[in-house]
Amino acid sequence: MIRYSLKQLSYFVAAAELRSTCAAARQLHVSQPSISGAIKQLEASFGQTLVIRQKGQGITPTPYGRELMQRAKHLLNLASNLDSDCTTESVGSVLLGCFVDISPYYLPMVLLNLKQRYPGIDPRVINAELTEIPGMLKRGDLDIAISYGVLQEEGLIYERLKSVTPRAMLPADHELAALERVPLKRLMEEPFVLSDAPYSSDFLLMTLSGLGYLPKVAHNAQTFELQRGMVANNLGVSLVYTQPLCSRSYDGKELVYRPLQEELPAQDIVLVRNSHLELTPVTAAVWELVRELMTDL
Repeated sequence: MIRYSLKQLSYFVAAAELRSTCAAARQLHVSQPSISGAIKQLEASFGQTLVIRQKGQGITPTPYGRELMQRAKHLLNLASNLDSDCTTESVGSVLLGCFVDISPYYLPMVLLNLKQRYPGIDPRVINAELTEIPGMLKRGDLDIAISYGVLQEEGLIYERLKSVTPRAMLPADHELAALERVPLKRLMEEPFVLSDAPYSSDFLLMTLSGLGYLPKVAHNAQTFELQRGMVANNLGVSLVYTQPLCSRSYDGKELVYRPLQEELPAQDIVLVRNSHLELTPVTAAVWELVRELMTDL
């Protein structure tokens, strides 16, 4: 005899993904006690604590709770898509992660096309650092992620979407901005604004070191937009793999991006998922959509 309902599982999954019973209640348009009650009933049915409750700080799934969340999501997505052969429409939720520095560049496009093509899919977006994404995928905190390919771990499947090459980022009135291609040696003579993003900055410094260069770091930037703002305000120059189409910093200062004379190693942008979890109709649809959009970009 089945000791739980699909409704209870859906309430639990929403709360576990959002880390909040209140947020889950708002999303599902039910009362908060209904969410809490469903979780307690599931805990009684399975004889396991599913979430750690912290007053005023939401909830955190236990290891067993994370495992159940993945299995429950798979079951719910299958149940929602029993008639998919007839409707050709996928229905369900997906936890879509992206490296925080590149998410403004790619995620809006993905979300717009997802809404247009699969209105029944509910994407829950999570921005994360490079170092966080592998663990989140393995724990089930993410279903799919878009990231750089510098951190490749066992237990994950990586698919290369595109490669990007570094460009010099300069203030618009800098003398090097007048060049079509910037000599790396000349760029390294300038004060340098270095990103603080783990592994991303390490990759750049290793590349430069291998060519015999050491940038004269004048400032470290904790975010990409801060890095752009520092460069735009003539606090230094930089090398970046992401080139926004917008050429102005937050405060309206003009930036330019120039290719280098030298050829530096490219950086892969990859699509990642847990190799131990099969794609559901929902995650498969999102995976294919992201692959298609990034290939055409």
